[in-house]
Amino acid sequence: MNTCDKYRTDRSTDRRGDMSICTDNRAFTLIELVLVIVIIGILVTVAIRSGQHIVDSSRTEETKQELEVLARATIGNPALENNGIRSDFGYVGDIGSLPPDLDALVSNPGGYGTWKGPYIGNRFEQAAEDYKRDAWGSLYSYSGGVTITSSGSGSNIMHKFASSTSSLLSNSVGGIVLDVDDTPPGSTFKDYVVLRLTFPDGSGGTTTSTTSPDIGGHFEFSSIPIGNHRIEIIYTPYNDTMTRFVSVAPDSRVYSQYNLGTNVWTGPGGLEYVDGSITVIGGADCNRLRFEIENTWGIPIDVSSMTVTWSTPTAYYERIRFATVWVYESNDPRTASGQLATFTSTQTLAPGEIQVIHIEDFSQNQTGGAIPAEMNWVDVTFSFSDGSSFTINTGAGAC
Repeated sequence: MNTCDKYRTDRSTDRRGDMSICTDNRAFTLIELVLVIVIIGILVTVAIRSGQHIVDSSRTEETKQELEVLARATIGNPALENNGIRSDFGYVGDIGSLPPDLDALVSNPGGYGTWKGPYIGNRFEQAAEDYKRDAWGSLYSYSGGVTITSSGSGSNIMHKFASSTSSLLSNSVGGIVLDVDDTPPGSTFKDYVVLRLTFPDGSGGTTTSTTSPDIGGHFEFSSIPIGNHRIEIIYTPYNDTMTRFVSVAPDSRVYSQYNLGTNVWTGPGGLEYVDGSITVIGGADCNRLRFEIENTWGIPIDVSSMTVTWSTPTAYYERIRFATVWVYESNDPRTASGQLATFTSTQTLAPGEIQVIHIEDFSQNQTGGAIPAEMNWVDVTFSFSDGSSFTINTGAGAC
């Protein structure tokens, strides 16, 4: 029985002789209502702030992902490969320069012939510039460097996609050129090897840089943008060209070995004796030699000296005729076996050219005199300034 019911049954307890007014004390007081409202307000505020934080975190993550997509559109995705070689270098790999703005990733900035975009897709056709705005709807900041910035959150979210501009545009490509058995070109052949590297010029076209190796076959190109570029190794005497592709990653120095398909510069020299051409002449004296040499290399060969060597008989020669030119003369004393004969003028044989050489007036006396030395059946070694050397037997001759 509550208090109100008690008063209704026991009037004797009411000294005033009448029924007291009964009220229900179970209702909220004003203070209690105020406290409830304050608590609800606090909970709502916390919920709003928590929800806003979740939204901001989601937008931040979305913006970071969009920045990564823009970066890969600019410099490519290193994870994309073809036969183990990176295949994607983005805008920079095709053009050879950084895009002037983000628009260049979607539309050709100047009728560039090497542009292969669009490099990024738009998720919403009705929002043509969606790729340029962050998750808050603010435009990304980009002006041709290596950093893209979002400021929609009230603070900057920066994405740096390369260490520097030079890491994308100023790499080097080098290597070594050898023939099939790993022989370097040396001083004789280095100028007959030409290397050409073709890469984007930064303005929608391509440029070709040309160089030649050193005597060891080493070469290098500098200021090369990232991308897959064509390199040609040309052996000019035969116009023989070997084409390869070199993959240039950011901030790299690419070094490769290239072997030509044949033994193009083997041996010390390229002059060879023409079989059967040696003849001993000079009438009854048999004191003159005539023979032919051939340039068997694919390059011109300069001859500035030669050495003639034999064991017997004791003999000394006076002069040398190269084709129709007298290139050497030693009257007193005459030239002995094994002595160097330096020409008065350098003689050049074109590739495949054959020329006649005469060694004349062999004498038994080094200071001259009329005693000829017969040169029949003599083993003679001829050595030339280019490194060529061969030994032949003079035979019976025509004297």
